[in-house]
Amino acid sequence: MNSGTAHLLEMLSERVLKLSNEGKYDEALRAADAAIEKARQSNSGEFSDVMCLAASLEIRGDVLRQQGYLEDSRISYLEALEMIEGQEQCTDMLARISASIGVLYDQVENDEEAIIFYERAIEMYERLDPPQMLEVADICNNLGFIYRSIGNMETAETLLLKGLEICHNELGSKNEKTATLCNNVGALYLKSGYDEQAREMHMMALEGRLASVGADHPDTAQSYSNLGLSLAQIGEVDTAKEYFQKSLAIYEKHLKEESHEYAAVAENYAELLRAMSDEKGSANVIKKAQKKLAKVAH
Repeated sequence: MNSGTAHLLEMLSERVLKLSNEGKYDEALRAADAAIEKARQSNSGEFSDVMCLAASLEIRGDVLRQQGYLEDSRISYLEALEMIEGQEQCTDMLARISASIGVLYDQVENDEEAIIFYERAIEMYERLDPPQMLEVADICNNLGFIYRSIGNMETAETLLLKGLEICHNELGSKNEKTATLCNNVGALYLKSGYDEQAREMHMMALEGRLASVGADHPDTAQSYSNLGLSLAQIGEVDTAKEYFQKSLAIYEKHLKEESHEYAAVAENYAELLRAMSDEKGSANVIKKAQKKLAKVAH
């Protein structure tokens, strides 16, 4: 491939990324198709040419995935993967594409295939010099959810804790990503009946989110709600009520985007009040929530 063709492919790739970032996915897909066609025409079988074609296929796969064309995206990724299989100098691309395929299988709930590709991506990201540990943390989080969904809580815990350790070491305790992992570990503990551990993890998540995204962010509302659930489980009902109220107050500021979460928190709070024999308070919480949700529905 001559330098002019290589430069053209680079320009087309940059255009695809720019259009995708602007949400112009149809135009981005046309540019990606043009890049692939040119790369196929110029492919002499040399390693650099194969890399250009594989990179173009990966970009097309990304655009198709963003548009929801999951099967077409998978085909593009798999073709790219096959072209560079076993090439040590392509480990970063192999890891990235494997992770993307894992996401595709995850989205359609094909847990077995998702696990295979996620684990392969982790192995490759860890093999890089230096290892891309934050990518590993993201995949550990995804894998943790899969194992939790199929009832393997022990493996889910191991993966989520690994992701949390990476984020804590790389980013610190007050980072948004670290807080998210704390939240997910806490949710796992709550589901597994480890209520005290759940409370501690959700408290750390709340502290991290207050520091990273602020007091009025929906993620902070989620942490207040999860803390409310944890505290209710261990009998600290007064503080639980306080946290449910804080959660609802934040979600009310984002009601249009967070209506489902708001409704869920209202129901959990109402359930706590019913358990405390406060039927009137429970009914008022539900009535208020229904009234606010009705306004955003129109």
